[in-house]
Amino acid sequence: MNIQQIIAEADILVSNDVPTTDKAAALTGINQDFFNVVKIPKIARFTSVAAQGDYTLSSDVRQKNIGLLMIGMFRYMSMDSAAITPRQNAFSFDDASHVLSVWPAPYGTLEGFLRYYRIGTTNFSADNLSAIPDAPEEYHWTYVLALAAYLANTQDDVGKAANYEDQYKGAWNVAAQNYQVGDSK
Repeated sequence: MNIQQIIAEADILVSNDVPTTDKAAALTGINQDFFNVVKIPKIARFTSVAAQGDYTLSSDVRQKNIGLLMIGMFRYMSMDSAAITPRQNAFSFDDASHVLSVWPAPYGTLEGFLRYYRIGTTNFSADNLSAIPDAPEEYHWTYVLALAAYLANTQDDVGKAANYEDQYKGAWNVAAQNYQVGDSK
């Protein structure tokens, strides 16, 4: 589904006079919220260099979405979310520069493996109603319910808003369970 189809279906569920620009902005937030609930794993690979501690990664990696870092057969723990002891391998990630820093630096050329979780990166606008949400296609229907909840709130229909919110949040929780991995955050 594209956002024009999502908006059209939500408009059927909730009669409203909300401008399309506001609906598109709400869908941008919904798109980002989806990935705050549903952690869909992605993999990034890189080759380490002996004594090099910094590596630039893709712009869709965020510190809060890193689930696992391995270099060679060594696991690295996050400096931001784990209690690191002096002899443990550790890492930090700078969201602004997309630089992964590891301590100690690898001793040789080893395969680096980073498991992280997808984020919503698309900003929707009324100028491009053919844009498609970042979520997998089987969850696009939940955006209709989430937008309907938003629209119902704008119309002061809290009962209808709560009903749609319960439905999409329930679906997102099931999706989150389906994507759950053994040692995730």
